[in-house]
Amino acid sequence: MRTKKAFRHDGLKINEIENSISKFSQQLMSNSKWIRLIEQIVVHNNEIMKIEFKKIQNDRIGELYLNEESIFEFDYWQSAFEGNNSFNEWLEYREIEYLIFPKIINPSTNQDLNRISAIIKNVGEFDLELDENELKLICYK
Repeated sequence: MRTKKAFRHDGLKINEIENSISKFSQQLMSNSKWIRLIEQIVVHNNEIMKIEFKKIQNDRIGELYLNEESIFEFDYWQSAFEGNNSFNEWLEYREIEYLIFPKIINPSTNQDLNRISAIIKNVGEFDLELDENELKLICYK
């Protein structure tokens, strides 16, 4: 059973998200677009080895944990991740300002940013920024 405190926390989080979203003029991602993207990230997990994200509510950068064992059989996957991130918290798709695919994973491993870009573009139309160090997928402008 949920307590009044849990409901109040949920309400505060919803307000915080809504206030943060209102600072942007354009939302570029829908839940269905997120699902299609995540499905392809899981399929190509051997090529997409590291994904970072920035939440709209603050400047913290986290890491998403998606691999071949990530499954999307529950209803909440339609709008959020459950603990598949370095913050170990529920993460709604609409909370993500952008994704970062860094080129360098560790001193001996790099991601092929052009290949990742091609995988993403095969899913649909996205706002991508590519430089020598990272590929960024923009979710809000």
